[in-house]
Amino acid sequence: MLSAKTKISGLTLVEVLVVLAVLAVLVAILLPAYTGGGPRRQIACMSNQRQIALGFVMFNLDNNGNFPWQLSQTNNGTFEKISDARAFEQFPLAYCSNLRVLVCPIDKVKIITTNTATFSNSNLSYFVNVDAATNNAANIILTGDRYLLANGQTVDVGLFNYSTNEAMSCSKESHKFGSEFGGIFSFADGHAEGVRSTNLDSFFLREGMATDRLIVP
Repeated sequence: MLSAKTKISGLTLVEVLVVLAVLAVLVAILLPAYTGGGPRRQIACMSNQRQIALGFVMFNLDNNGNFPWQLSQTNNGTFEKISDARAFEQFPLAYCSNLRVLVCPIDKVKIITTNTATFSNSNLSYFVNVDAATNNAANIILTGDRYLLANGQTVDVGLFNYSTNEAMSCSKESHKFGSEFGGIFSFADGHAEGVRSTNLDSFFLREGMATDRLIVP
């Protein structure tokens, strides 16, 4: 039986509030790593596309300045497969040592694979621009998040012909940059960067090309 002088162990109200405050701080720190718009996932996606772009650049250097879609299949290219409009056919897997980078960390639909034999659009998050070349390479979009809108409408799977009269933006499934949506894109010189929806048109226009044929997975 407890006496009146026995101290009952437990947390005081102040201690409970301190614990809750610490938990709130931890949630604020860790949450971005697990939410679609979090900066850590943006960094991971940027790293993915940088590795992908460098793979394309290596292919380009090994093939006399040509990307896969600029060469016929007899010359190790994919030109004849453009009409198939299957994005996965355009990625040179021999230059991609880690297939995990082909799936964006915010993509809830695509599935990571390590099997090159069964690799398909279901294992790929990024579109590819089959008009990309090394002229003006730093400004030529090479790959990007598949969550694209053209004049407010979703860009469907397959071949999309961009022209300068299209108003391009990113859908709500894409990355969050503050209060705005945006995407991660790689460029023909091998770099990658984040682009806000409101700036996406200018990125396409600065390429200086009349059209871009984007194959979306």
